[in-house]
Parts: sequence; structure tokens; C-alpha cells
Amino acid sequence: MKKAVVLGAGGFIGSHMVKRLKKEGFEVVGVDLKKPEFSDSKADLFVVGDLRDPELVAKVIGSNVDELYQFAADMGGAGFIFTGENDADIMHNSALINLNVTYECVKKNVKRVFYSSSACMYPEHNQLDPDNPNCTENSAYPAAPDSEYGWEKLFIEIISSEPIFTGPVKFDLINFIVASIHSSIYKKERV
Repeated sequence: MKKAVVLGAGGFIGSHMVKRLKKEGFEVVGVDLKKPEFSDSKADLFVVGDLRDPELVAKVIGSNVDELYQFAADMGGAGFIFTGENDADIMHNSALINLNVTYECVKKNVKRVFYSSSACMYPEHNQLDPDNPNCTENSAYPAAPDSEYGWEKLFIEIISSEPIFTGPVKFDLINFIVASIHSSIYKKERV
């Protein structure tokens, strides 16, 4: 049986990924600061814990992990990330999580890693027209993310795309473009 680890498994996207992986026949370990709010987790093992702790990350990313899905982040929605009051915590906490995860994935040779980035890593001016957002990879540079959350996502994208850091581990980077980017401006959901 293939084994998957889902980080951020207590959130909306992570909890649904656990369900999908179970339907596909995976043994699933879910990890988050909290369990899902609206349903029981379908994970074979659910660990409530803080991924900023490197010992916890080493424990939950065991040997023989086929796939790891990284959704965990210090993210509280636009009202949290765009105030300016939480910038240092957002960058510190999310960077610790992602550096711990990247280190363990490489150390344990996880076969495939899915890293969920964010449209926040694209320049803000590219996101202002809800009918024509310019969130393509070639629009990411020159770098000008719309928030510190976006800067941290861009930093980890760089780390996880460089073989010098990742060795043979395959990292798939996906940016989510959803309605919460600029909720007051962005009316359409795009995935």
C-alpha cells in the first residue's frame, strides 16, 4: 500500500486531500494544529502538532513515504495577512514549517512532494483585474509579492526548485488562485 502524508490536514483543502487519497487506496497520515472542524478526519493516523517543531516533522515524515502534500502555513485569510501586524510571524512560522519539511523530505528521500504555494507570490498589480489576473510563472519576476506571506511562498519555491537543496526529490509546485486573494476586488473563483 502506498503511503502519503498530508500536512495541513485539518484545513479545508488538506482534509479533502486526505479523503481523496483514502479513496485512491493510500495509507494516510494527517498532521495539523487542529483536527478538521466540520467532519472527522479520514486519515489512518491524525497527529495534532506544530510543524515548526523539527522533531515532530521528523516523526511524522517517516520512512517509505511515497507522496507528501504540504498545505500547512501560518495563514489566517486576507484579514490576517494584509494588515501588516502579523508580517514577522507569518514569515517566521511558515518558513520554519517549510524548511523543516523540505529538510526531512530530502533526508528521507520522499518520492514526491506537492507544495501548495499561493497567488500572493505574484506582484499585486498582476492581480487587480478580476477578469484578467496575470498569475503566470513568467510574471513572478521581477519579484514583488503582494505580502510577506507571498515573499515566504516565493522563498520556499526557490528552495524547493533547486537541486542543490532537494537532491533527487521531486517537488511539484502549485499556486492556488482563489477568491480570497483580494476578497474586496476579486469576485471570481479561479483554480
